[in-house]
Amino acid sequence: GSPTTLIEAVVSTQSTGGDPDFEVPRVFRELSSRHVLTQEFVEGDPIDEFDDAPIELRNAIGLKMLKLCLRELFEFQYMQTDPNWSNFFYDTKTKKIKLLDFGATLDLTEEFSNNYLQVIRSCATADRQAIIDASINMGFLSGYESDIMLDAHCEAIKVVGEPFAFDEPYDFVEKAAYKRVAKLLEVFAKHRITAPPEESYALNRKLSGAFLLCNKLNAVIPCKPLFDRVYQHKMNIVNM
Repeated sequence: GSPTTLIEAVVSTQSTGGDPDFEVPRVFRELSSRHVLTQEFVEGDPIDEFDDAPIELRNAIGLKMLKLCLRELFEFQYMQTDPNWSNFFYDTKTKKIKLLDFGATLDLTEEFSNNYLQVIRSCATADRQAIIDASINMGFLSGYESDIMLDAHCEAIKVVGEPFAFDEPYDFVEKAAYKRVAKLLEVFAKHRITAPPEESYALNRKLSGAFLLCNKLNAVIPCKPLFDRVYQHKMNIVNM
């Protein structure tokens, strides 16, 4: 897809999904090409440099980045896949996050996006069979895995969905759920019988990058309302 697809999605008018928390530097189309994206200079600082900021600011930045991650996955279906934190600047004057680098992006199909939404939703409702069914639909599982592999897969998915499963603010340092996935990798290596879909590698980088940022910022934020809004928005579209 065009590198400006996500840009146009983010900066579109409020009525079609624009978001006041984000800003994309203006694109100079006449100076851009298939391989070069030329944008205006913007003010701000890399988001990971705010790890000593007041907790309210750290939480606000973490919340905005998680919101962006969810909207890219489930609304835009177009994802910036480079988790380098210097690709995102925070401007303390405008309180906006500025999105800078679109060199690595991924188009997601409607089917992949919808199935992954159901996977995360299943974590929130602790529905093991729903996790397995949606994972088979996505190609994460074949349906012929051993119980050991199914248990490990469901546990890994629950780790990803954990921040979005509880109403209370999620402490990314105290929980550090992503560290638990490392213990499951040995099981995957021994018992996986089908390769995961290619998109999943970029997806994992994206989500782990967002979680690691929140960990670095010592963020404690309510993530479930974010996911619930995105889920309801998606369901409203599907049911129209």
